[in-house]
Order: sequence, then C-alpha cells, then structure tokens
Amino acid sequence: MNIDFRDTAVAKWREYFPQAEMPVAVFYSDELCGAEYAPAPPQSKRGYVCLFAQLSKVHHGTALAFDAENIGCWGALRNLFGGPYQEEITVDLLVNIEKFKIDREQTNLLHQINPVAHPTGKYVIFKPIDLLTESDNPSIYCVFAQPDVISALHTLSSFDNTRIDNVIVPFGSGCEQMLTFAFDEARKENPRAILGGMDTAMRTCVKSDLLTFSFAAPMFERMVANMDKSFLTTYIWKPLMNR
Repeated sequence: MNIDFRDTAVAKWREYFPQAEMPVAVFYSDELCGAEYAPAPPQSKRGYVCLFAQLSKVHHGTALAFDAENIGCWGALRNLFGGPYQEEITVDLLVNIEKFKIDREQTNLLHQINPVAHPTGKYVIFKPIDLLTESDNPSIYCVFAQPDVISALHTLSSFDNTRIDNVIVPFGSGCEQMLTFAFDEARKENPRAILGGMDTAMRTCVKSDLLTFSFAAPMFERMVANMDKSFLTTYIWKPLMNR
C-alpha cells in the first residue's frame, strides 16, 4: 500500500465527502493484517446471519477479518471463499421462502451466470482506508453512502472517459454485488464500478438511506487523482456536500 496515496485519499475524502463513511479496503490475506477476527454469530431463525449485520463495526472504523469459520451466511461463504453450489437449499430460499426468483430453473441459471470467488488467502479483510498500512494490498474499495455521494462517485467514474457502463447494477445478493462482482471486475483490464445494496434481504442490516459502491483499487486511485479537477470543486457539488 502506498502510504502517500492513502493519506491523499483520506484528505480528499474528508474534503469532498465530509458526511460519508470512509471507503473500506477489502482484500485477501493469510494474515489478520491488524484486523479483529470477527466472532461467529449465533444461529438465526432465517437459517443464516447476513454478512452486512456482521460488518456493523466496520461502519464505526473497526477493521474486521473473516474466514470460512466465522461467516454466518452460507451464501456469503460461497461468494467469498468458493465451494460447491448448494442447489436445494438455494432454490428453497430464493423460490419458496424469500421469493426472489420464480422457479428452480431461474435460480440455477443465476448461479451459472454470476461470478465465482477466487480467494487468494485464508482471510478476507475489511479495513477502513485510514487504517491501511504499508504492508496491506487492497484489491477493491467499498463505500456505504447516501444517494448524493453515490451520484458523485457515479459521475466521477466517467470523468476521464466516454464509456457508458463504467458503473453497473448487477442482480445478485448484497455480498455478491458489493464484493464478488467487484473482485471479478478487479481482475479485468478495464474494471467497472458496482452499485449495490439492492438486495432487499440485506436492507434491514444497513441504514435505510445507504447504498453501496465498489470499485477496483486502480479505478479508485484514478478517481482520487481527478477529484480536484472535477465538478466536486464547483457550485454543482457545494450545496450537496453537507446536507
């Protein structure tokens, strides 16, 4: 991790997005990297505990680490650490219980289409950017933010190019949107950002006015470099900055 970039990014974020939470760096590692090993949650009536509920301390500036033993949702476990597709339990949940898909065929096709995890370490680390150290190596950054900030990030992602799909909103679970799709984009030459928080099942685990926005580390670095040259310095953004 380039410490100069970290310090610049933190300063620019505080300058232009003073009401927003800090971006959270996410990466795999075989070490805890100074993060707290999150406690495994108790059993839930749903049969799983949403990862977003487990991330609550991250909103308050704590770095957390997860592995295959302390993730409370079998879906999140597969989305972050891979493993076989559990067809029966997935179909039952999405078709019969939560009713997000119309039938088995649609459910199975979804899991054939959506990206799969490629973990490169024992742990997945969630670390607010201001806590990063020189030895950390972020793959993606995730932001929990209100619509004004989301709109700014969406606009900033296209500031220096004419691509019309720099930001995509794929269908999937909340952790797929924020993490699996973002990790998949990070492996591409020209990654896109992911607008998430659209999974109705995870909405009770975040504040009602927050969505997620995730991007590969190089994309975020480019956006930070462009901040001082962009609309963020004009009358367009000034009235929105503190509301």
